[in-house]
Amino acid sequence: MAKALTIAGSDSSSGAGIQADLKVFSLMHVYGTSVITVLTAQNTKGVSRIMPVEPTMIKSQINSVIFDIKIDAIKIGMVYSKDIINAIASALKNVSIPIILDPIFKAGTGTILLRNDAYALFVKKLVPMAYIITPNRMEAEKLANMKINGVADAKNAAEKIADLGAGNVVIKGGHLEGKCATDILYHNKRFFEYANERVKSKGFHGAGCAFSAALTAEIAKGKPVIDATKRANEFINNAIANELKIGKGMSVPNFEQLPSPNALLAALQKAVYIIEDIDNFGLLIPESQTNIVYAKEKAQSTDDVAGVYGRIVKIGNKAKASGNVGFGASKHVASAVLAIMHYDKSVRSSINIKYDEKIIEICKKLGWKVSSYDRRNEPEEVKSKEGMTVQWGIEQAVSKISALPDAVYHMGDWGKEPMILIFGKNPKEVCSKAISILHEYKT
Repeated sequence: MAKALTIAGSDSSSGAGIQADLKVFSLMHVYGTSVITVLTAQNTKGVSRIMPVEPTMIKSQINSVIFDIKIDAIKIGMVYSKDIINAIASALKNVSIPIILDPIFKAGTGTILLRNDAYALFVKKLVPMAYIITPNRMEAEKLANMKINGVADAKNAAEKIADLGAGNVVIKGGHLEGKCATDILYHNKRFFEYANERVKSKGFHGAGCAFSAALTAEIAKGKPVIDATKRANEFINNAIANELKIGKGMSVPNFEQLPSPNALLAALQKAVYIIEDIDNFGLLIPESQTNIVYAKEKAQSTDDVAGVYGRIVKIGNKAKASGNVGFGASKHVASAVLAIMHYDKSVRSSINIKYDEKIIEICKKLGWKVSSYDRRNEPEEVKSKEGMTVQWGIEQAVSKISALPDAVYHMGDWGKEPMILIFGKNPKEVCSKAISILHEYKT
């Protein structure tokens, strides 16, 4: 399991800071550790008191974690003072772990969270240590010493911030002008834009913290910067779209439930994320690649079944989605689900994995109903109609055991790869079944 460290302030409302970071790490399947730099008394309306932690204690916390646990990524948030900056920089000076630096200069309500006399030291010591720095518009304006009105200005500012020594720059787009909220990534002297429809709100507490925590989690899992930024962008956009009003002040992002405007696509996307995060899932991917699908309740055609565009591919022993999820993205696996739904409309999800006799034995050992069909026996009139093979095969498999199977396999045919299909009521169930197979298959 990937492991991340957050070095930040404590937020008594849990909307930001250490508390929010640890919630995000957990939701993104990363083990979270923490170092507290500052105690704050705050809520959704503002910060009423700040008490810095003694610098030697900060350094001791960092050493306690990194000397024992193999940390894969570090997030640095609120640092407040010169003494705290010096303590962090000293503790991390010989560390080769990617650092995501989230500049915390002011609270959303205006309270100063980095003392004015500490700013120059922040730029001198922490910015050059950053693998990625994630300022919002106002923080980027201060760092780049320029006014930012839109995306073009943000790109100019990102170059200036990179000149301060940061490896990569993400300027968060929530405060940028324009119809969309557009995050700007400057990576390897190229720009990447991540645009989302702007959410109408009176303001958010902790959105920036959550984004940088999600980015840290993805980097901890070994994701490339471009992919990690995209995932963090999707995560925080969904969290903001489903905001929580927990107090009398600003809303907070909703980490616990992240439905997109289409809950079906959100459920499928979540399963894809889990598949990507699981070590060795690539062991189950066939030569023709994998897809996981989820059908509408009254699906009539493959256009009513969502899947992964470009399928899920194998990279080393990991799995990686080639594209986003969407309706009509699958033919083969989608056709299998449509065929199964003729028998039970509640079974709306499936994934294809590679054929291996050992996997078939594992399925039986798990107590599943397993059936098969022989493509060599496929009638010519079926072969001649595109898309009919899978429907015919599922009918054969169901008839063979007079029951609805959990898994169906075939041994292939001329030019056709052998394959196993796993079925379930939803992507979560299908994903869980595939992981159960993987756990047994690896041993």
